[in-house]
Amino acid sequence: MNKIFIAACLAVLFFACDAAKKGNSDGFTIHAEISGVEDSTLVYLQLVRENALETIDSAAIESSEVDFSGKLDSPEMVYLNIGNTRKIINIFGENSDISIKVSVDSLDKAEVTGSKTHDDLLAFMDFMKSMDEQSKKLNEEYQLASREQDHGKMQDLANQYEQMRQEQIKMIGQFVNEKKDSFVAPFIIKRYLAYEMEYPALDSLLSGLSPEIQASEDYQTLNDRVMTLKRVEVGQQAVDFALSDTTGNPISISSFRGKVLLIDFWASWCGPCRQENPNVVKLYKDYQGKGFEIIGVSFDESRTKWIDAIHQDQLTWPHVSDLKGWASEAGKLYAINAIPATVLLDREGKIIAKNLRG
Repeated sequence: MNKIFIAACLAVLFFACDAAKKGNSDGFTIHAEISGVEDSTLVYLQLVRENALETIDSAAIESSEVDFSGKLDSPEMVYLNIGNTRKIINIFGENSDISIKVSVDSLDKAEVTGSKTHDDLLAFMDFMKSMDEQSKKLNEEYQLASREQDHGKMQDLANQYEQMRQEQIKMIGQFVNEKKDSFVAPFIIKRYLAYEMEYPALDSLLSGLSPEIQASEDYQTLNDRVMTLKRVEVGQQAVDFALSDTTGNPISISSFRGKVLLIDFWASWCGPCRQENPNVVKLYKDYQGKGFEIIGVSFDESRTKWIDAIHQDQLTWPHVSDLKGWASEAGKLYAINAIPATVLLDREGKIIAKNLRG
């Protein structure tokens, strides 16, 4: 039931403090009133760059107040890190006069005015409340069934979750279409939809956004994913790659040309993968001598755990890994964001099916 969603980089920010002080209408100001914080405490203005928070500016709190000014290329998420701790205020910033009023003990209840894009984000969060409650309830029931080892109940709840999730995806897509002129739209797609959508649906959703939105960094990140998904669509020639096997020798998928090949993305730490392995073992026994082959691509980071799992589950087909976990180069090529995942190739190396299970 767990979905792993991957975060992406935000747009470049540059500051022009002197111009802002002179009343640069193209820039932004942020005035924050943060109660419960001692004077002289530094607040750090941060952005996400290369999947990590990076400090752009800092200022000291005086009488519970702190100010920043600068300029954004386009509206994007901005973080105020209080005292360089985990106490962070996140807002959707844009080039306007923005005010924040909040207590350090309840940062999630910040009152933000002056940013229309942040207003759009708040509208979305309100829209998501009932969905979040549904997901939480199902997750709690699933965890209880898991503790009681009630596998039938677990499967039933998993099916309910998938059905609910598909309905949520549809509803979120409708919300995005209604906000196609807002920079919050690609932000929502990237965090709530992109890694559960295949090429046609994601491409269609992005194409509906306003041209000015398509110039944003969030959109460009999403467009890169669309292009990757398109390259590995059913009917496309498989993208070749080569990784080292358990003995250090490189194996490429093109070396299996002439056979029907199943590329099996998995990991030793992935419970659903290990549960699926007996099905894959049976498949291999039934068809290995009839022109069928499997190559296992592991998202492990520990060589020992990877090899131990191969032996424990009796996986007798070729296995490769660069031991980079979710940063696996093969995983990136095939836009893999959840495992187990499979890609089936015909004898000419063309993709004929994806995500086969059981």
